[in-house]
Amino acid sequence: MTYYFGFVPSDKLKAMIEEAEQIIESNAEVEYYPYRDALTQQTARDLIDTLLVGLIDVIPNPERQASMRKIVGTVERATETLLNILLNKENNEDIMPSFNFLKDQAMFVDNDGVERVGFKLPDESAQKIVSGFASVTPEHVDKVKFRKALETVNDETLTHFVTRFADTLKLGMFKRKSVPVAKAAIDKGMNMALNRLLPDLQDDALNRLANYYRPFIVEK
Repeated sequence: MTYYFGFVPSDKLKAMIEEAEQIIESNAEVEYYPYRDALTQQTARDLIDTLLVGLIDVIPNPERQASMRKIVGTVERATETLLNILLNKENNEDIMPSFNFLKDQAMFVDNDGVERVGFKLPDESAQKIVSGFASVTPEHVDKVKFRKALETVNDETLTHFVTRFADTLKLGMFKRKSVPVAKAAIDKGMNMALNRLLPDLQDDALNRLANYYRPFIVEK
């Protein structure tokens, strides 16, 4: 069995993907980097919406909802800092590895023929995620396994969309060394969200949280 993490892109991201693909396939005589940059930035926004913003509705407490919104702001700022480091004006030839990554390694078609933004999960991580989600039922919740599943989703997502994507870019030594630092800041915000969210949720809310995440794990 092969598992993927993936979400249906927003209409805005979908349109940008189609536009970028059309420009590349037609060999349009334009600079590619603005399209790569815009596509990367919108993908980041969609990811934040999927992994963080969507969780706010799961939280029953208005004060904790407000706290989560502050965390989202922290992650958004850390992500903006990272993208400012990564994205530079480059010639079209140097842009192609990034486009190829976004097209071939950050997109897949699910079992219903729907194109998703996402990637194949390593087997070990997939099993942790599937097992963790399976441990959340109306009858019983294993918080430890569930938390590990959510941490694994976040870690794999950041590794793929930050570390692996950064490998496709032409970066100097200083900028490349700063990537793990920026990634760690985003990771800290994601973990902060789990620390604020999980401890006080009752079993019914944890089931809603698990049900929110389950559609993002696709078995093919």
